[in-house]
Amino acid sequence: MVMRNNTWTRGPAAGKPTSEELAAVLDRGVSALTEDDALSIIDHPFVTSAIIQRVAQDPRLSSFYAVRLKLVAHRKTPQMYAAKLVHYLHWPDLVRLSVDVTVPAPVRRAIDTQLLARVTELTLGQRITSARRCSLALIKHFLFDPDPKVFAALLVNQRVREDEILALIASGRATRDQLSLLANDIKWSFRYSVRRALVLNPSTPRSIAAAQLRHLSVADLRNIYHRAETSVYLRRCIERLRAETVAKRLRS
Repeated sequence: MVMRNNTWTRGPAAGKPTSEELAAVLDRGVSALTEDDALSIIDHPFVTSAIIQRVAQDPRLSSFYAVRLKLVAHRKTPQMYAAKLVHYLHWPDLVRLSVDVTVPAPVRRAIDTQLLARVTELTLGQRITSARRCSLALIKHFLFDPDPKVFAALLVNQRVREDEILALIASGRATRDQLSLLANDIKWSFRYSVRRALVLNPSTPRSIAAAQLRHLSVADLRNIYHRAETSVYLRRCIERLRAETVAKRLRS
């Protein structure tokens, strides 16, 4: 394995260099290595944590953005270096890496910390784009974003869990727009717990709350009816629903 024109190469008949040969290249000095060389070393199947650390420790090589990105994403990068380099990555790359399960969990936690530190600087368009595919840390933040477009984008995110939706509805901070979006969402509107939570939230538009009643159990309807917070309108809706149920039974 020899250096030619600032690149590391082997003869055409030789196989891929071993980890020892990669280390030997670095031993001859990193000053001759280019950005492409560093990327090739990091991508090499035989690369070790020790070799990656030597690349990460070199100020010139680690100043290349593509090298920083690969170092953060690589499982063999020592975590202290990966966690340091997340501060220098662009927002879209941070969002992508935050949900990449091949990235070690401690590094993803460092990425989430960086995302939360920068989230207040985002434009509306950036918040909408990020909400569609972000990690749980940002999901919990975007749930309370004041713009309904961000919440609509968040409902597309496959990482949103029912617990987060229910926590939002019960928090007292859910807006009428958010509650209406949930009631009309093709995924969440069919969840029984979401239907019940919408009825229990006094901020839910009353037509939407009333539409959920026929999907609730008799026990839940009884409990809702006797709650002091339940509006007169919903009580009348429950009474009519009961009357309709009794009438159907009598006719059958």
